[in-house]
Amino acid sequence: MSEMKKRLQRRGARKGFTLVELLIVIIIIGILAGAMMLVAGTSRDAAEASKIISDLRNMKAAVLMWMADNPTTITKTDWDGKHTDQATLDKLNKYLDRPLIKDAHPFVFKVETGKDKYGKSYEVWLLGYNLANVRAGVKDKLASQAASAGLFGGDGNGIGTWPLTDLLYYKSSQDYIWIVIQ
Repeated sequence: MSEMKKRLQRRGARKGFTLVELLIVIIIIGILAGAMMLVAGTSRDAAEASKIISDLRNMKAAVLMWMADNPTTITKTDWDGKHTDQATLDKLNKYLDRPLIKDAHPFVFKVETGKDKYGKSYEVWLLGYNLANVRAGVKDKLASQAASAGLFGGDGNGIGTWPLTDLLYYKSSQDYIWIVIQ
C-alpha cells in the first residue's frame, strides 16, 4: 500500500460526504434554480409582448390589404373577435396566416369619428387588443415598447383623443392597446 493510503487509514478516513457538505450543495443548487426562474419569467413576458405586437401588425396589414381589394365595400362598422359573426371575420382570414375564429381572439376593430380640438372632423380606423386576461409583466413590457412601436392606450371605446399629437402611448394600467390603421 502506498504511504498516502496508510496515513488516511490511520486517521480514520471517511468515505462519502458529511451532512454539512450536502446541505451546502443543495443550497447552492436552490439559489441557482431561483435565479433561473426569475430570468425565465421575464423572458416569457417579453416573448408574449412581442407576439401581441406582431399579431397587431399582421392584422393591420390584413385590414389594409382587404381595404385595397374592396374599396367600394368598406364599412364603417366596428367588429371584434367576440361579438362579430364568423363570416365577417372570414373576410380578413384570406389575408392572414392564422385565421381568426369567433370568440377565440381578443382583437377589436373600431372606426372612430368626431371633431378634434380645432373643430375639424376626423375619422380614424383603429385595431385594438383586449389585455384584460394578460399578465402584469406582459403589460409592463408593452408599455416600455409603446412609443417605439406606435402603441396607444385606451379603453374598449377607443383611444379617446385626436389628433395623434394628443394621443397618449399605452400605459400598463390600461385594458386596451391600439394601433392606428388609417
